[in-house]
Amino acid sequence: MTSLSPAHPSLTDRCSRLLTPFTVLCLVLALRVVHLLYALRSPLTYQIGPDEDFYRRFGLDVAFGSGGMTPEFGFMDPLYGYVLGAAIKFGGSVFPMYLLQVAVDVGTAYALILIARELNRPKVGLLAALIYSLLGPAMAFPMMLLKTTWVTGYVTWWIWLGLRVFRTDRALGWVGFGLYCGLGVALRANLILLFGLAVVLIPWLQCRTQPTQGLLQLTGLLVLGLALPLALLVARNVVLADRWSPMPTNGGVVLHQLYNPENPRSLSGAPSFVRYGHPSEIHRAYVAEAERRAGHRLTSQQVDDYWRRQARDYLLSHPSQSFRNATRKLGEFSAYPEVPNNRSYQDERRFSPLLRVLPQPFGWLFALGLPGLLLLVHHDRRGWVVLAPVAMGLVTIAVFFAEDRFRFNIVTPFVLGSALWLAWLFELARTRRGQALLACLTLSGLLGAFSLWQAQRIAPMPMDWQRIANGYIRMGERIDARRFLNEVERDQPNAIGLHELRGVMAVQDQDYPLARHELEAAIAQRHDRHEVWHNYSLVLEHDGEIELALAAEARAEALSPLPDYQFRMAMLLEQLGRNADAAELYTALVQSPPSQSDGKAWAAQAAARLRVINSLAR
Repeated sequence: MTSLSPAHPSLTDRCSRLLTPFTVLCLVLALRVVHLLYALRSPLTYQIGPDEDFYRRFGLDVAFGSGGMTPEFGFMDPLYGYVLGAAIKFGGSVFPMYLLQVAVDVGTAYALILIARELNRPKVGLLAALIYSLLGPAMAFPMMLLKTTWVTGYVTWWIWLGLRVFRTDRALGWVGFGLYCGLGVALRANLILLFGLAVVLIPWLQCRTQPTQGLLQLTGLLVLGLALPLALLVARNVVLADRWSPMPTNGGVVLHQLYNPENPRSLSGAPSFVRYGHPSEIHRAYVAEAERRAGHRLTSQQVDDYWRRQARDYLLSHPSQSFRNATRKLGEFSAYPEVPNNRSYQDERRFSPLLRVLPQPFGWLFALGLPGLLLLVHHDRRGWVVLAPVAMGLVTIAVFFAEDRFRFNIVTPFVLGSALWLAWLFELARTRRGQALLACLTLSGLLGAFSLWQAQRIAPMPMDWQRIANGYIRMGERIDARRFLNEVERDQPNAIGLHELRGVMAVQDQDYPLARHELEAAIAQRHDRHEVWHNYSLVLEHDGEIELALAAEARAEALSPLPDYQFRMAMLLEQLGRNADAAELYTALVQSPPSQSDGKAWAAQAAARLRVINSLAR
């Protein structure tokens, strides 16, 4: 009698099953390494964005300073700062972080393979990983000091863990999944929405398919796992800001940036009392404005509560406008262009031939991925686990904005849906079901047309030429910087910032007459930039005008109270013979060293200068 039991897979079959995913993952890695090599020669890598600089300083403080335990670093989600700090501590620079992020991104592609295996569609997983390998934004984000790559990977592995845990009744698995959800909150606060979806969705699915444990029991295990990371976040916030909450202190500020009378369309930006886009300076400006309105000092908790109330009151007083804005943002989510926030994908493509040859992906991912996800939910109840992050992302975008780094966080469900839809189209073509194939192609065509239509509603973003020029200057490529600025001036003769950048290069070249001319012209254009006043102070000191140099440095320090400016003010006071005033500044620096990597060094330098002043006084 012939046995109907399946034969054991041969060694060749097992090798083939391992070799094919390995080959796809090698392609993922190779493409990212190619872009990394281009990015290392890009000025954008040397002139990072405001959020990137915040986390760079956070990482430096973790590695060499207070361990990230200063109030400034309570303003944003902490986990990425600690990972970056570990990379800097043990790797000596931020470069190991780029390599680590490439590895995380390759892991995201592998998670897609595992998810498809859980759904009993292994070939779809290989196709999904192949699609992911060709996504330009997936190559670009690992070369940025932003948590986008990590959040995208986190969301993808969350789907896989959700599919795994819902078919087990082991308490440890459910507690571990809750713990993973809590780590997500430390990575990005809005990921707490994923925990809310997990609490509602996954125990329900488990009870529907394997009713071995009660719904409340499973939910309790998830909450138990979540409790530890949330408790650690609360403890950190209590120390930093006397705040009994696991959330960072930026919630009210970010909401007010979007919902205030100066921003009726709820666009990314800041009100008029905020001069700069750096998170630390945004926070400083919001604290100062809240205290000005209150007439007294406020705690971090009180500042956050105040701006949260202001945003809430504005929302409640403009309900129809707020609804239209949320609807518009959801529409913009489907548009194919990448809308920049801290870094521009269009600018990245300028310096990476690899990115230039790849099309912007989200238009076709939306056209293929959305019907693929609906098909998955129709055929498999577990598809709701894949859709859960999409729901979380859409809520986030409706409240905030459809910028590339927020949208990319939920790109992998659309990649998986695209692979499923392509496999379905292939099956329809193979079985010659022409009418069904035509209907499916029409659906994708309509979704693609909708994406193109939405793109027309988004204003094109101009090239960030100041960041590019600054990057060239930081690289020491001043010839390239001058050539680039000349190109900009031909296109924009009256562009604000040209004089400032030429003045900076003149200071570096020690051409002080030219530097003075350019910086004075820059001050006439923008008198509210602390960098211009600081560089102008350097020129005045060289020209022997110490009192004017001190006044210019004081202006820079008033606009942005950086320790560099305070230290230079003390040195200029010494030159003027005002040793008592200088000693007061040095004492302040010794007693309260700046919250950055060289805090101890600043304190040591200030103490040494203070000893010199004291010895002269004796």
